[in-house]
Amino acid sequence: MAKISLLLLVVVIFASLQAYEAHRIGKFDEGLRKDLHNAEAMIEEDLKAKKTSIQGLKSEVKTLSKSEQTLKQLGNDYKKDTDEAPYGKKLKKFSRMVKVKEAIGKKKKAASVIQKILKDFGLNGGKE
Repeated sequence: MAKISLLLLVVVIFASLQAYEAHRIGKFDEGLRKDLHNAEAMIEEDLKAKKTSIQGLKSEVKTLSKSEQTLKQLGNDYKKDTDEAPYGKKLKKFSRMVKVKEAIGKKKKAASVIQKILKDFGLNGGKE
């Protein structure tokens, strides 16, 4: 009788251990899925930021290439001693565009070190 009781105790312990491990693996899988989802969201957010940055750089390159062409034409006309007055309007336009882009870049509010740290940790105090 003692042998059977001991055998049943070992079987119950083994079954409970199996159930505990299965439950723990289920929680681990769930946590892994959450981490994977968070990683995908972060990658997607980073990708959107990169695309926006690329679009901004493309527009700047376009503006710079136009201004470069205008300046080359102005230089050629200056060498030929022709009238440079038609270029005044174009150069003012480029100057205005540069000033607007600088103003947009300066609008960012300087954040304190504490706010940056809180934002890095994802806490509420690090609002932008």
